[in-house]
Amino acid sequence: MLEDQRWQPVPEAAGAEIYPFFRKPDVTCSNAYLIRTPGEILIVDTGADAGQMDRILALVEESLREAPRPVTLFITHCHADHCYQAIRDRRFRSLPGLTVAVEAEGARALESADPARTATEIMGWEIEPLQVGLPLLAGRDREVLETEGGIALYRQEIPLRSGDALVVYHTPGHSPDSICIRFGGLLFIGDLLFATSPGVAGIAGWDQPALLESIERVRWILDREPVGLCCPGHGRCIPAPAMPALLDRLAGDAARLSDIGTFDRHRLDASLEHTVDLLQEANRVFTVIAGRLDALAYRLEDLGEAEEARRYLELFKSDRIDEFLVEFSQFADEYRAGNKIEVQLVLKAVQVIQRIEAHFAGDRLNHVVDASLLRRTGRLLTDFMNTIMGYQDTAHLAATDLPSLLRDTVAGVSACPFSDEAFIEAADDPAAYRAELVSRLAYLPLFEGVTLSLDTGSSSLPPVLVDRERFSDEVVGVLEDLVAAGAVEVRLSLRREGDAVGLLIQGPAVLSARRLRFYRRKFGLAGASLAISRDGTGLLLVLRPAAP
Repeated sequence: MLEDQRWQPVPEAAGAEIYPFFRKPDVTCSNAYLIRTPGEILIVDTGADAGQMDRILALVEESLREAPRPVTLFITHCHADHCYQAIRDRRFRSLPGLTVAVEAEGARALESADPARTATEIMGWEIEPLQVGLPLLAGRDREVLETEGGIALYRQEIPLRSGDALVVYHTPGHSPDSICIRFGGLLFIGDLLFATSPGVAGIAGWDQPALLESIERVRWILDREPVGLCCPGHGRCIPAPAMPALLDRLAGDAARLSDIGTFDRHRLDASLEHTVDLLQEANRVFTVIAGRLDALAYRLEDLGEAEEARRYLELFKSDRIDEFLVEFSQFADEYRAGNKIEVQLVLKAVQVIQRIEAHFAGDRLNHVVDASLLRRTGRLLTDFMNTIMGYQDTAHLAATDLPSLLRDTVAGVSACPFSDEAFIEAADDPAAYRAELVSRLAYLPLFEGVTLSLDTGSSSLPPVLVDRERFSDEVVGVLEDLVAAGAVEVRLSLRREGDAVGLLIQGPAVLSARRLRFYRRKFGLAGASLAISRDGTGLLLVLRPAAP
């Protein structure tokens, strides 16, 4: 394995040394690799961090003082996190004998300062054109190999003054210009292993079929070329024997991304807005769930059921989830202070969501916490990931009789979810008895003392196209918010809205602008549009009729 920021021999390349700059995976700056041989200095990516570039320049200048020789920068692909400092730092660009080498399509993007292809549009950075002296894999300079399955692999061998050779392979997918570079026993693989990550997959130039083929190209390289260690664009090196399993997982992830949307500035803005709502809503719902479980455990302990109380507390890792949310909140504070950029905040939210999902087992809480709340909590996580990935989930929209659905919804929140008969029947079965007892102890009658009225109107209404379960759950969420704000009477009224059907929800309490934005997104996913009623007295949901 290679050690961070230390000169060490390059395996299988006599007289060559490498100085790696390893970083924790971060979208704003890549690793960098500095190589020196008796005949040249080679750099694989510079990254985007100014401090890292200062160190690279100091080492290059030191090596040039020892022996003047040409300097070649190889860029694994033109995304700015890999080359921003090469573009911006005039000291670097004025190095004597400097040549910039990048795949031909990436060369065009850098020479035109293309904001989409270089991902500076996403980063919010500005760049100027970078002159490329050595376009790679262009026309006659490349050879074409055929891998298993008839996949073409373009390869270019570049002889070095030291007598060694550097080999470049075209591996598009993450971007059209993505390459792998072999020098000695090292294979520099750029962002191949991160190509399916949320916020990375779908970026300009991302290509699922090409990525799947490039995974097979890299398998071919590992099988037939003398590679002992793979050096990624982010994170630590990977021994070649560990790569097949990583490529298998990558291929599986890539195969599931055929419907992914483009991750562009519009998608980033939508994700950023969703991120702000996510932090606040996650804190709210997980506090509610933890509070209900704490109350249940207290009541169980009071009844002498200490072991049962501990079991329910262990079902929900509230301390770990709180830790994740606090970490997220601190990161958001850094963003608001200007120390992080937008895409970092969005990707941090992805990381936090993935951690929460690993600790939130909603299916084990369904007899303790309201099923509607658990479903809404689960969707809170999946909806955010769908926003990031650009998925449009309309599979559950179906023709629905809205008056009937609302009657069931109102009856469901108004009725007690258990019966005395079930409690009596469970008396002879200790496990069933404890389950019935827990259901009663955990029950929170939110709508006790609240008048919920439903007016379905005098005229018949057409069936509407809606996700029944999601729509009903979000209506319950609005009702809960109104009651929590002090409402003791809430009216639901159905009416015609032109060719559509409208549901007006009125209560004395008013939802905040943030909650309205949150519900506008949620109801939109259920098939309804949300607005404030014309007279400002309630929420108006408009649903389009189902096709006859």
